[in-house]
Amino acid sequence: MYVGADFNPSDTGENERYTLDFLNDIQRDDAIASVEWTCKVAAKSAGDDPDAANCISGRAVFEGKKTTQRVHGLKLGVTYCLTAVVVTEKGDTVSLWSHVECRGPR
Repeated sequence: MYVGADFNPSDTGENERYTLDFLNDIQRDDAIASVEWTCKVAAKSAGDDPDAANCISGRAVFEGKKTTQRVHGLKLGVTYCLTAVVVTEKGDTVSLWSHVECRGPR
């Protein structure tokens, strides 16, 4: 499900952490057990990046209902879709996604 707002734009050359909060999407008595993040070029993007999947850097971390992933190497003029798919301790699978646009050079 789309989170309802895009991440703040990124500049080329930045190496940043992005967080998605599943507070409203996971039952109160449940928590994240595992997570996988993906990065792809968004359908609304003006630019292209054939290596978008390689922008995911390292392993995602999670605690409670939040997960964070480091992303790097975004290309100028490309809007990306970052998606986190979590499996909860009670066995539910839930996904959230948002966009991040890469703007000006660094």
